[in-house]
Amino acid sequence: MQKRKLGNTDIFLSTIGFGGAPIGNLFEKLDDATCYKTLARCNDSNINLYDTSPYYGNGLSEHRLGSFLKTLNSDSYYLSTKVGRYLTPQKEEKINRGKWAGGLNFVPNVDYSYDGVMKSFEQSLDRLNTSKIDICLIHDVDTYTYGEQVDHYFEIAMKGAYKAISKLKEEKVIKAIGVGVNNSDICRRFAEEGDFDCILLAGRYTLLDQSALDDCLPIAEEKNIGIILGGVFNSGILAKGIGDNITYFYDKIPESIKIKYNEILSICNRYNVSVPAAALQFCYANKQVASLVIGMDREDQIDNNISNLNIKIPNSLWKELKNAKIIDERCALPKS
Repeated sequence: MQKRKLGNTDIFLSTIGFGGAPIGNLFEKLDDATCYKTLARCNDSNINLYDTSPYYGNGLSEHRLGSFLKTLNSDSYYLSTKVGRYLTPQKEEKINRGKWAGGLNFVPNVDYSYDGVMKSFEQSLDRLNTSKIDICLIHDVDTYTYGEQVDHYFEIAMKGAYKAISKLKEEKVIKAIGVGVNNSDICRRFAEEGDFDCILLAGRYTLLDQSALDDCLPIAEEKNIGIILGGVFNSGILAKGIGDNITYFYDKIPESIKIKYNEILSICNRYNVSVPAAALQFCYANKQVASLVIGMDREDQIDNNISNLNIKIPNSLWKELKNAKIIDERCALPKS
Protein backbone atom coordinates (compact mmCIF):
# COMPACT_ATOMS: atom_id res chain seq x y z
CA MET A 1 0.00 0.00 0.00
CA GLN A 2 1.27 3.46 -0.89
CA LYS A 3 2.46 5.78 1.88
CA ARG A 4 2.60 9.57 2.05
CA LYS A 5 4.37 11.97 4.36
CA LEU A 6 2.16 13.78 6.87
CA GLY A 7 2.92 17.47 6.44
CA ASN A 8 6.19 18.54 8.07
CA THR A 9 6.45 15.42 10.22
CA ASP A 10 8.56 12.30 9.76
CA ILE A 11 5.37 10.22 9.74
CA PHE A 12 4.50 8.26 6.59
CA LEU A 13 0.92 7.01 6.53
CA SER A 14 -0.73 4.26 4.53
CA THR A 15 -3.33 5.29 1.94
CA ILE A 16 -6.08 3.83 4.12
CA GLY A 17 -6.21 4.31 7.87
CA PHE A 18 -8.48 2.52 10.31
CA GLY A 19 -11.23 4.68 11.83
CA GLY A 20 -12.15 3.44 15.28
CA ALA A 21 -15.75 4.64 15.67
CA PRO A 22 -17.37 1.33 14.55
CA ILE A 23 -15.50 -0.72 17.19
CA GLY A 24 -16.99 1.67 19.75
CA ASN A 25 -20.34 0.17 18.67
CA LEU A 26 -21.42 2.99 16.40
CA PHE A 27 -25.04 2.13 15.47
CA GLU A 28 -24.34 -1.60 15.90
CA LYS A 29 -23.23 -3.72 18.85
CA LEU A 30 -20.18 -5.72 17.82
CA ASP A 31 -18.54 -8.58 19.68
CA ASP A 32 -14.86 -8.47 20.56
CA ALA A 33 -13.94 -11.31 18.20
CA THR A 34 -15.32 -9.47 15.16
CA CYS A 35 -13.42 -6.33 16.12
CA TYR A 36 -10.12 -8.14 16.60
CA LYS A 37 -10.46 -10.02 13.29
CA THR A 38 -11.06 -6.71 11.54
CA LEU A 39 -8.01 -5.14 13.18
CA ALA A 40 -5.89 -8.17 12.34
CA ARG A 41 -6.90 -7.87 8.67
CA CYS A 42 -5.88 -4.19 8.77
CA ASN A 43 -2.44 -5.17 10.01
CA ASP A 44 -2.13 -7.96 7.43
CA SER A 45 -3.08 -5.42 4.74
CA ASN A 46 -0.26 -3.04 5.76
CA ILE A 47 -2.57 -0.38 7.16
CA ASN A 48 -0.41 1.57 9.59
CA LEU A 49 -2.72 4.31 10.94
CA TYR A 50 -5.24 3.59 13.69
CA ASP A 51 -7.44 6.49 14.78
CA THR A 52 -9.74 6.49 17.79
CA SER A 53 -11.21 8.75 20.49
CA PRO A 54 -12.44 8.53 24.09
CA TYR A 55 -15.83 9.57 22.73
CA TYR A 56 -16.25 6.42 20.61
CA GLY A 57 -18.36 4.11 22.74
CA ASN A 58 -17.36 6.01 25.88
CA GLY A 59 -13.91 4.46 25.86
CA LEU A 60 -14.78 1.12 24.25
CA SER A 61 -13.01 1.86 20.96
CA GLU A 62 -9.78 2.81 22.74
CA HIS A 63 -10.03 -0.25 24.98
CA ARG A 64 -10.49 -2.66 22.08
CA LEU A 65 -7.87 -0.99 19.91
CA GLY A 66 -5.30 -1.01 22.70
CA SER A 67 -5.92 -4.68 23.42
CA PHE A 68 -5.09 -5.46 19.81
CA LEU A 69 -2.18 -3.08 19.25
CA LYS A 70 -0.27 -4.41 22.25
CA THR A 71 0.23 -7.61 20.22
CA LEU A 72 2.10 -5.67 17.49
CA ASN A 73 5.55 -4.18 17.26
CA SER A 74 5.03 -0.56 18.28
CA ASP A 75 7.19 0.63 15.38
CA SER A 76 4.82 -0.95 12.85
CA TYR A 77 1.92 1.48 13.29
CA TYR A 78 0.89 5.02 14.18
CA LEU A 79 -1.78 5.59 16.82
CA SER A 80 -4.00 8.66 16.85
CA THR A 81 -6.48 9.67 19.52
CA LYS A 82 -8.29 12.82 20.53
CA VAL A 83 -8.80 15.16 23.46
CA GLY A 84 -11.60 17.45 24.58
CA ARG A 85 -13.67 14.99 26.59
CA TYR A 86 -12.65 13.04 29.67
CA LEU A 87 -14.75 10.16 31.01
CA THR A 88 -16.32 9.53 34.40
CA PRO A 89 -18.05 6.33 35.59
CA GLN A 90 -21.83 6.16 35.52
CA LYS A 91 -24.50 3.55 36.21
CA GLU A 92 -25.51 1.81 33.03
CA GLU A 93 -29.19 2.73 33.29
CA LYS A 94 -28.35 6.44 33.55
CA ILE A 95 -26.26 6.64 30.37
CA ASN A 96 -27.74 8.22 27.25
CA ARG A 97 -25.69 6.50 24.58
CA GLY A 98 -27.08 8.40 21.59
CA LYS A 99 -25.77 6.85 18.36
CA TRP A 100 -23.68 4.28 20.22
CA ALA A 101 -25.34 0.86 20.41
CA GLY A 102 -23.41 0.02 23.54
CA GLY A 103 -20.10 0.90 25.12
CA LEU A 104 -18.36 1.19 28.46
CA ASN A 105 -20.22 2.52 31.48
CA PHE A 106 -18.78 6.00 31.44
CA VAL A 107 -20.06 9.40 30.35
CA PRO A 108 -18.08 12.04 28.44
CA ASN A 109 -17.41 15.43 30.00
CA VAL A 110 -16.59 18.21 27.54
CA ASP A 111 -13.42 19.95 28.71
CA TYR A 112 -10.90 21.74 26.47
CA SER A 113 -8.97 23.27 29.37
CA TYR A 114 -5.30 22.47 29.93
CA ASP A 115 -6.04 20.28 32.95
CA GLY A 116 -9.04 18.63 31.30
CA VAL A 117 -6.99 17.70 28.24
CA MET A 118 -4.14 16.31 30.33
CA LYS A 119 -6.69 14.25 32.24
CA SER A 120 -8.22 12.98 28.99
CA PHE A 121 -4.79 12.08 27.61
CA GLU A 122 -3.79 10.15 30.74
CA GLN A 123 -7.07 8.23 30.64
CA SER A 124 -6.47 7.37 26.98
CA LEU A 125 -3.02 5.98 27.79
CA ASP A 126 -4.63 3.73 30.41
CA ARG A 127 -7.46 2.50 28.15
CA LEU A 128 -5.11 1.96 25.23
CA ASN A 129 -2.73 0.08 27.52
CA THR A 130 0.20 1.83 25.88
CA SER A 131 2.89 4.40 26.52
CA LYS A 132 2.80 5.44 22.86
CA ILE A 133 0.37 7.82 21.20
CA ASP A 134 1.76 9.29 17.99
CA ILE A 135 -0.88 11.83 16.97
CA CYS A 136 -3.09 13.84 19.33
CA LEU A 137 -6.04 15.81 17.97
CA ILE A 138 -8.29 18.45 19.52
CA HIS A 139 -11.70 16.92 18.87
CA ASP A 140 -14.95 18.37 17.53
CA VAL A 141 -14.42 22.12 18.02
CA ASP A 142 -16.73 22.95 15.12
CA THR A 143 -20.18 24.24 14.22
CA TYR A 144 -21.40 20.71 13.52
CA THR A 145 -20.91 19.85 17.20
CA TYR A 146 -21.47 23.14 19.06
CA GLY A 147 -23.46 25.38 16.72
CA GLU A 148 -23.42 29.02 17.80
CA GLN A 149 -21.23 28.17 20.80
CA VAL A 150 -18.28 27.21 18.63
CA ASP A 151 -16.42 30.50 19.28
CA HIS A 152 -16.62 29.89 23.01
CA TYR A 153 -15.10 26.42 22.70
CA PHE A 154 -12.50 27.59 20.19
CA GLU A 155 -11.14 30.18 22.62
CA ILE A 156 -10.96 27.66 25.46
CA ALA A 157 -9.29 25.10 23.19
CA MET A 158 -6.58 27.50 22.04
CA LYS A 159 -5.87 28.70 25.58
CA GLY A 160 -5.96 25.22 27.11
CA ALA A 161 -5.98 22.20 24.80
CA TYR A 162 -3.47 23.64 22.34
CA LYS A 163 -0.99 24.44 25.10
CA ALA A 164 -1.43 20.99 26.62
CA ILE A 165 -0.81 19.01 23.44
CA SER A 166 2.04 21.35 22.45
CA LYS A 167 3.71 20.54 25.77
CA LEU A 168 3.23 16.81 25.16
CA LYS A 169 4.91 17.22 21.78
CA GLU A 170 7.79 19.26 23.23
CA GLU A 171 8.35 16.50 25.78
CA LYS A 172 8.32 13.95 22.91
CA VAL A 173 5.36 12.10 24.42
CA ILE A 174 3.64 12.48 21.04
CA LYS A 175 4.97 13.07 17.53
CA ALA A 176 2.29 15.28 16.00
CA ILE A 177 -0.56 17.55 17.08
CA GLY A 178 -3.65 18.61 15.21
CA VAL A 179 -7.41 18.98 15.15
CA GLY A 180 -10.15 16.51 14.25
CA VAL A 181 -13.24 18.38 13.04
CA ASN A 182 -16.34 18.20 10.85
CA ASN A 183 -16.30 21.72 9.35
CA SER A 184 -13.59 23.10 7.10
CA ASP A 185 -13.87 26.79 8.02
CA ILE A 186 -12.69 26.16 11.59
CA CYS A 187 -9.51 24.61 10.20
CA ARG A 188 -8.33 27.99 8.94
CA ARG A 189 -8.88 29.54 12.35
CA PHE A 190 -6.84 26.86 14.09
CA ALA A 191 -4.09 27.02 11.48
CA GLU A 192 -3.85 30.82 11.76
CA GLU A 193 -3.61 30.83 15.55
CA GLY A 194 -1.47 27.77 16.24
CA ASP A 195 1.36 25.65 14.92
CA PHE A 196 -0.31 22.38 13.97
CA ASP A 197 1.13 19.35 12.18
CA CYS A 198 -2.09 17.89 10.80
CA ILE A 199 -5.82 18.20 10.33
CA LEU A 200 -8.27 15.31 10.31
CA LEU A 201 -11.26 16.66 8.40
CA ALA A 202 -14.44 14.61 8.07
CA GLY A 203 -16.75 14.77 5.08
CA ARG A 204 -15.64 18.07 3.54
CA TYR A 205 -13.53 16.83 0.65
CA THR A 206 -15.60 14.17 -1.06
CA LEU A 207 -17.50 13.67 -4.31
CA LEU A 208 -20.50 15.29 -2.59
CA ASP A 209 -18.86 18.11 -0.60
CA GLN A 210 -15.68 19.95 -1.54
CA SER A 211 -16.02 22.91 0.83
CA ALA A 212 -12.48 22.29 2.11
CA LEU A 213 -11.24 23.95 -1.09
CA ASP A 214 -12.37 27.32 0.23
CA ASP A 215 -10.51 27.43 3.53
CA CYS A 216 -8.89 24.29 4.92
CA LEU A 217 -6.82 23.08 1.97
CA PRO A 218 -5.33 26.46 0.97
CA ILE A 219 -3.94 27.27 4.40
CA ALA A 220 -2.83 23.67 4.91
CA GLU A 221 -0.84 23.91 1.68
CA GLU A 222 0.60 27.29 2.69
CA LYS A 223 1.79 25.96 6.07
CA ASN A 224 2.51 22.38 4.94
CA ILE A 225 -0.04 20.97 7.39
CA GLY A 226 -0.78 17.31 6.73
CA ILE A 227 -4.33 16.36 5.78
CA ILE A 228 -6.07 13.17 6.88
CA LEU A 229 -9.54 12.76 5.43
CA GLY A 230 -12.35 11.11 7.34
CA GLY A 231 -15.94 10.64 6.20
CA VAL A 232 -14.91 10.02 2.59
CA PHE A 233 -18.25 8.27 2.03
CA ASN A 234 -20.18 11.05 3.83
CA SER A 235 -21.29 8.62 6.57
CA GLY A 236 -22.67 6.02 4.18
CA ILE A 237 -24.30 7.32 1.02
CA LEU A 238 -21.19 7.12 -1.20
CA ALA A 239 -20.54 3.56 -0.02
CA LYS A 240 -24.05 2.13 0.07
CA GLY A 241 -26.22 4.39 -2.07
CA ILE A 242 -29.65 5.71 -1.15
CA GLY A 243 -31.69 3.57 1.23
CA ASP A 244 -33.90 3.66 4.30
CA ASN A 245 -31.07 3.44 6.83
CA ILE A 246 -28.38 5.24 4.84
CA THR A 247 -27.29 8.65 6.08
CA TYR A 248 -25.52 11.82 4.96
CA PHE A 249 -23.47 13.33 7.80
CA TYR A 250 -25.27 10.84 10.06
CA ASP A 251 -28.65 12.37 9.25
CA LYS A 252 -31.46 12.06 6.71
CA ILE A 253 -30.25 12.52 3.13
CA PRO A 254 -31.41 15.91 1.70
CA GLU A 255 -33.16 15.84 -1.68
CA SER A 256 -30.41 17.94 -3.29
CA ILE A 257 -27.81 15.36 -2.22
CA LYS A 258 -29.94 12.50 -3.57
CA ILE A 259 -30.04 14.26 -6.95
CA LYS A 260 -26.29 14.80 -6.90
CA TYR A 261 -25.64 11.19 -5.88
CA ASN A 262 -27.82 9.89 -8.71
CA GLU A 263 -25.82 11.99 -11.19
CA ILE A 264 -22.60 10.44 -9.87
CA LEU A 265 -24.13 6.96 -10.03
CA SER A 266 -25.30 7.48 -13.62
CA ILE A 267 -21.86 8.56 -14.81
CA CYS A 268 -20.10 5.75 -12.92
CA ASN A 269 -22.51 3.16 -14.34
CA ARG A 270 -21.65 4.23 -17.89
CA TYR A 271 -18.06 3.24 -17.20
CA ASN A 272 -18.89 0.17 -15.11
CA VAL A 273 -17.15 1.76 -12.12
CA SER A 274 -18.54 1.60 -8.59
CA VAL A 275 -19.28 4.83 -6.74
CA PRO A 276 -17.15 3.76 -3.72
CA ALA A 277 -14.15 3.25 -6.00
CA ALA A 278 -14.61 6.70 -7.53
CA ALA A 279 -15.10 8.24 -4.09
CA LEU A 280 -11.86 6.81 -2.70
CA GLN A 281 -9.70 7.56 -5.72
CA PHE A 282 -11.01 11.11 -5.99
CA CYS A 283 -10.07 11.89 -2.38
CA TYR A 284 -6.57 10.43 -2.64
CA ALA A 285 -5.80 12.24 -5.91
CA ASN A 286 -5.15 15.38 -3.87
CA LYS A 287 -1.46 15.15 -2.96
CA GLN A 288 -2.03 17.10 0.27
CA VAL A 289 -3.94 14.10 1.58
CA ALA A 290 -1.72 11.70 3.53
CA SER A 291 -4.36 9.11 4.42
CA LEU A 292 -8.06 8.26 4.23
CA VAL A 293 -9.40 7.19 7.62
CA ILE A 294 -12.31 4.81 7.06
CA GLY A 295 -14.58 3.30 9.67
CA MET A 296 -14.54 -0.45 9.01
CA ASP A 297 -16.19 -3.15 11.12
CA ARG A 298 -15.81 -6.25 8.94
CA GLU A 299 -12.83 -7.91 7.27
CA ASP A 300 -14.43 -7.79 3.83
CA GLN A 301 -14.78 -4.01 4.04
CA ILE A 302 -11.00 -3.70 4.25
CA ASP A 303 -10.55 -5.95 1.24
CA ASN A 304 -13.18 -4.03 -0.74
CA ASN A 305 -11.67 -0.63 0.02
CA ILE A 306 -8.19 -1.74 -1.00
CA SER A 307 -9.59 -3.28 -4.18
CA ASN A 308 -11.48 -0.07 -4.99
CA LEU A 309 -8.29 1.95 -4.66
CA ASN A 310 -6.60 -0.21 -7.29
CA ILE A 311 -9.35 -0.35 -9.90
CA LYS A 312 -8.42 1.45 -13.11
CA ILE A 313 -10.81 4.31 -13.79
CA PRO A 314 -10.78 6.03 -17.22
CA ASN A 315 -9.78 9.70 -17.28
CA SER A 316 -12.97 10.44 -19.20
CA LEU A 317 -15.07 9.54 -16.15
CA TRP A 318 -13.41 12.29 -14.13
CA LYS A 319 -13.87 14.75 -16.98
CA GLU A 320 -17.58 13.95 -17.10
CA LEU A 321 -17.91 14.49 -13.34
CA LYS A 322 -16.12 17.81 -13.69
CA ASN A 323 -18.25 18.87 -16.68
CA ALA A 324 -21.37 18.00 -14.66
CA LYS A 325 -20.01 20.26 -11.90
CA ILE A 326 -19.93 17.36 -9.47
CA ILE A 327 -16.20 17.95 -9.11
CA ASP A 328 -14.97 21.50 -8.59
CA GLU A 329 -12.62 22.95 -11.23
CA ARG A 330 -9.92 23.36 -8.56
CA CYS A 331 -9.79 19.66 -7.68
CA ALA A 332 -6.91 17.41 -8.63
CA LEU A 333 -8.09 14.45 -10.68
CA PRO A 334 -6.80 10.87 -10.58
CA LYS A 335 -4.87 9.72 -13.62
CA SER A 336 -5.17 6.21 -14.97
